Amino acid sequence: MTARNDHVLYQVSGMQYGSDIIGGGTSMPAPHQSPDVPAAAALDRAVARIAGQNWTAEQARALVSRLLDTMGIDYDRRVEVLGGLLVSEAVRPYWETGLAAGEAHERLWRNDAELAEIVEAVSTVLLARAEAQDEARAMIGFVETQILSPGPALKD
Repeated sequence: MTARNDHVLYQVSGMQYGSDIIGGGTSMPAPHQSPDVPAAAALDRAVARIAGQNWTAEQARALVSRLLDTMGIDYDRRVEVLGGLLVSEAVRPYWETGLAAGEAHERLWRNDAELAEIVEAVSTVLLARAEAQDEARAMIGFVETQILSPGPALKD
């Protein structure tokens, strides 16, 4: 296992990390994911309609792509959504058994080092993107504050 903190993996997957729990993310039941009850109910109905079908991997990929198209999710957000999904699905078999985050990550490394390496690489990319977005928002906020403040204008 690398020296990387395993909580970073869960952070970029959309899961909430604690020293002894992981919650949220794409693997939790819809009522625990979002306070948007109508959206959760619509998702439950859609899932019920497609449940039980014998989907091939290609059909599942096509369905996910179509969902992302229908939802209007652009390329950059797709990378975040699908990358986070990869991370959460890779560790889900381990943390759903009650293992702590660190133990789940360690177990993934022991059982599938290649997948664990991919998960860490994807997590690193997603974290870098999130940090860049945060920095950009902070800079925009700073510039807006400077422009709107009654003080002297910014100097070159």
